[in-house]
Amino acid sequence: MPHVLLIEDDDAQRFVARFALKKAGHEVREAADGPQGLAAAREARPDIIVCDVMMPGMTGYEVLAELRADADLATVPFILLTAMSDRKHMRQGMTAGADDYLTKPYRPDELCEAINAVLARRHVHEEAFRSSLSGVVESALEQQKEALGRQYEGQLLREISSRWEQARATGDVHYRRAFVLLADLFGGASGGQDAGLAEQVKQAQKSARDTLYVFGAAQVLPYGTRLMAVFDAEAASHTTPPELRVLRAAIALAKAAPRERFVSVALHTGPVSLVSLTDGVHGDQGYALVPGEAVQTVAALEEFGAASGWRISASLAMADLLREQASFGRRGTASSNEIAVEVTGLAAS
Repeated sequence: MPHVLLIEDDDAQRFVARFALKKAGHEVREAADGPQGLAAAREARPDIIVCDVMMPGMTGYEVLAELRADADLATVPFILLTAMSDRKHMRQGMTAGADDYLTKPYRPDELCEAINAVLARRHVHEEAFRSSLSGVVESALEQQKEALGRQYEGQLLREISSRWEQARATGDVHYRRAFVLLADLFGGASGGQDAGLAEQVKQAQKSARDTLYVFGAAQVLPYGTRLMAVFDAEAASHTTPPELRVLRAAIALAKAAPRERFVSVALHTGPVSLVSLTDGVHGDQGYALVPGEAVQTVAALEEFGAASGWRISASLAMADLLREQASFGRRGTASSNEIAVEVTGLAAS
């Protein structure tokens, strides 16, 4: 029976979460703030920790930092709970080592699904790691697996950093395998329709960029009036598979939009290139997308999905990658002759 440590300062939120987790068969211990949570974790190591972000005295980020600095607790899976208004800060938590996060308000079954998914991924990774070892090496690494695991992660991060430095040195960035997400947050509305629309668009795009970066987007760029996010399919700095992070990002964008505003999101996979644009006179620097099959296809999918009234559409290749994680609806053919598939949500567990 998985042992969950729940750190939440709101009594009502803690009650609802505890009830749902116990009903799902988890053993639950509670803490009303960060210091109590750390003490409980050190007293009895939990299988997973679920922690609110905004708490008086000690935030969820600080709790996470303390745990990751503790050799006995550094590998405990960690899920952050955050209000919508705190989402822009979530990249700080994910960078610090959180395994996942849920946005309040959430359904009790979403919390249970997130916990089960994180624990399942950890189990798969541990089994794969153990099966790759043999003989004396397996015996030695079993005794030192936590220390060696941290060394491996550090080396991996150094290699990734080195690759990015090489990319910056050459200026352009090339993703051999990428997931691209294109979002139209205002259904093609133009500024002439409403005097306050420009400010609404600005705020909506800022919030959307925060969400996309939280889920691990490598680049978020304007694409006309829409936003294009590029996720590196070969990045190894996250425990969550990249295709699942892209799916969750799309669902988060759709859920965050007000009821009266139609949001259309499209997903595709393929190679993507960006060119560096540098203004030597004014010192400006940025990137621009290179037109290619992946970019053109995701644009056609988004236009088709929006015209069909779909909130999230995916290419056939993307749907195939998500067949275990997502549920699907209708199908159609976009202008690029690409088969478009309607994504209706996460697959039922």
